[in-house]
Amino acid sequence: MGERIVTRLEPVRRRQLGLDVLRLAAVGLLAGSLLGIGLGVLRWENAISNRAAVWMCGVLVVGGPVLAALFGLVRGRSARSAAAAVDAHYDLKDRAVSAVEFLGRGRSTPVHALQLADAEQHLLGLDPRRVVPFRVPAAVPCAVAALAMALGLLFWPRPAAVQAKTPEPLESVLDAADEAEEIVEDIQQAARKEKDPQLKELVQKLTETIEQMKQPGVDVKEALAKLSEMQAAIAAQQAEFNVGLVDTQMQALGEALASTQALDGAGQSLQLGKYDKAADQLEQADPKFDRKEAKTLKEKLARAAQQMEEAGLAELSTATTQLPESLDDEGTCQGALKKLGNLARSQGSRKRIADLLTMQTRNLSECKGNCQKNGGAKIRLRKKSDTPKSTWGRTISGNIDGDKTALDSTRKREQVQGQMGEGDAETETTHMPEGRQTAARSYREQYQKYRRMTEAALNSEPIPLGHRQTIRKYFELIRPQGDEAEKAAPGPDRK
Repeated sequence: MGERIVTRLEPVRRRQLGLDVLRLAAVGLLAGSLLGIGLGVLRWENAISNRAAVWMCGVLVVGGPVLAALFGLVRGRSARSAAAAVDAHYDLKDRAVSAVEFLGRGRSTPVHALQLADAEQHLLGLDPRRVVPFRVPAAVPCAVAALAMALGLLFWPRPAAVQAKTPEPLESVLDAADEAEEIVEDIQQAARKEKDPQLKELVQKLTETIEQMKQPGVDVKEALAKLSEMQAAIAAQQAEFNVGLVDTQMQALGEALASTQALDGAGQSLQLGKYDKAADQLEQADPKFDRKEAKTLKEKLARAAQQMEEAGLAELSTATTQLPESLDDEGTCQGALKKLGNLARSQGSRKRIADLLTMQTRNLSECKGNCQKNGGAKIRLRKKSDTPKSTWGRTISGNIDGDKTALDSTRKREQVQGQMGEGDAETETTHMPEGRQTAARSYREQYQKYRRMTEAALNSEPIPLGHRQTIRKYFELIRPQGDEAEKAAPGPDRK
């Protein structure tokens, strides 16, 4: 009888055990998923690697339910719990529980037998599915939702980490910096040759500015500002030499010296600005003058010295004053001439430096144009474009000048030889070397004037690179001969 009661209660016990295992597994899955969500958050915060987060979450999601289910199996369910469920469902008033307890005592009495018979009678229609109906544990939806969230945090593509990175230097800015370095190297060579400490300081300052240009993040606007800063530094250094004023006074000194036969060569060299040659001629001059030459020289040197003093050139004025005072003594006169020669040589050095600085200022203007260039191939168009552009300027139009003008006449220069006869004669000179010199000076002055106007326009207006190069090429072609500063100026193809 007792075995039949236990047999009837066994399906109820197994269903209870199964529901317990399912409930505990859902709780374990919920706990593992919640920990997986934490790992996903750490993954998104870059506190843990993707691989480690996935591996640890897998262990938690699988291990949590398994461990909880094993715990439920080990804990198990007793026949008394099944009997209690049957009594509660069928309202048997603890008949099944009492029967199970009597069976556990191991002894039988008539009362026990009657109790067991009554319990067995009531358990005949037992339906385990009604006693322990299947219900989805409440933790299952929460566990599934937590698991989905954990998997989303672990496997959803994480956006690439955005790191503040300084942009790389622009290629055009680096090219301009390289060209500026070549300019600084030229100035540095001049500083070594002339042994000028001011030029050395200028080179150091320009080098620091170029290094700033090469820093990452420098845009075109900042690069142009740096180039302008370099131009200003060179212009300030150039202004300290005051070459123009000294040239004027040196020409006046040369005019005075050219009035004598002994110093005629040195005087002409000073007037032409050939200071090194003038210095050599002054050092090698033989100061022998007749009375008339000495008087004329003293008067002209006195006027030149006074003008030098008024211009603020005290050293040159003093040396010029010493020369007329020492004309009577050949040794003292040679010393005064050597002193003037040293001053002329120094002026030549300053003039070369000033010319170099002028050239490098123009080179920096070219660097500005290259810094703003848009690049692209230089091509030739079939016809001229009438549409203005301020961007590329790299194309070359066709024959915009047209055909050469055909001259109907032929020019032939002839010199007519006349025959002197009796009577009055009249001669007219139409051409002479002095006239050529005057025309050359006038042409040089006009060239310098319009060259300065053009440079100002190139530095202040957004002229395309191709047009800038055309303008510079034009002025290179019409440059006066013998102008060393202009001769060294860069052409459009300067690298």
